[in-house]
Amino acid sequence: MTTIKRKPTRSAAGRRPKSTKPDQDSRAAILKAARSVFARRGFEGATTREVAEVARVNNAMIYYHFKDKVELYRSVLADSFTAFDRIWEHEIFRSPATTREKVKKYVEEFIRFQHRNEELRRIMSMEFAACSKNTKWLADNFFVKSYEKLATLLKEGMRRGELRKLEPSMAIPSLVGMIIHSFIMRPIAEHVTGRKLDLTAERFGNFVTCLFFDGLCLAIDNKKITGNRGHSK
Repeated sequence: MTTIKRKPTRSAAGRRPKSTKPDQDSRAAILKAARSVFARRGFEGATTREVAEVARVNNAMIYYHFKDKVELYRSVLADSFTAFDRIWEHEIFRSPATTREKVKKYVEEFIRFQHRNEELRRIMSMEFAACSKNTKWLADNFFVKSYEKLATLLKEGMRRGELRKLEPSMAIPSLVGMIIHSFIMRPIAEHVTGRKLDLTAERFGNFVTCLFFDGLCLAIDNKKITGNRGHSK
C-alpha cells in the first residue's frame, strides 16, 4: 500500500502551525536584537536588515516570524508590557489590604520594571515624543488596562475614606510620571548633586508612596494650603 506524505499545513499568515525549538530560539534572538536596535534607532530609523545582523539570522527569518517591521516593533513592546501586567495577578490585589499597601506594591514593581528595562525606556521616550499609531496601539492594548485597574484602586480608597476625593485622570499620570521621570533624569540629577540616587524598589518606592499619599507639607499646614487643584468637584 502506498503511503501518502502530507505537506505541513500553514496558517492564513503563511506560518507553520507549530514552532520547533529552533524556531522559538530564532524568534527570541530576533526580539532581543530588535529591542536593542529600536532603543538606538527608534522605530523610523531601525531596519529589519540591521535587526537580522544583530540577531545573526538571515533577513528572511524575520519575515518568517513577523509580517513586517510594525509587527516586529509591536511584538517587542507587547513582550515587555505583557510581563509587567502580571503584577496584577499578585494576591495583594485580591486581598482586603489597604489602598496604600496595594499602590505601594504597584509602585515597587513598576520601579523594578524600570530597572530591568532600560532599553524599553529609551524606546518609549522616542515613542511618546512621536505619538504615532504605535503609541495609540500600545495605549489601547496595555495602558488602558493598567489605568483602569489603578483608577479602581483609587476609587476604592476614596470609598473607604483612605483618600480625599480626587480625579484619577490627574493622579495616575502624576504617580507614574514620578517614577519614569526620576529614571530619565537620574544621570543629570546625579551630575548636579554629585551623589548617587537611591532608586531601589524599597527606598524609592516608599518615597513615592509617601509623597503620593502624604505630600511634603506638615500636617498642621494642610488646611492652609489645600485647594481644589487635582480634586473632583
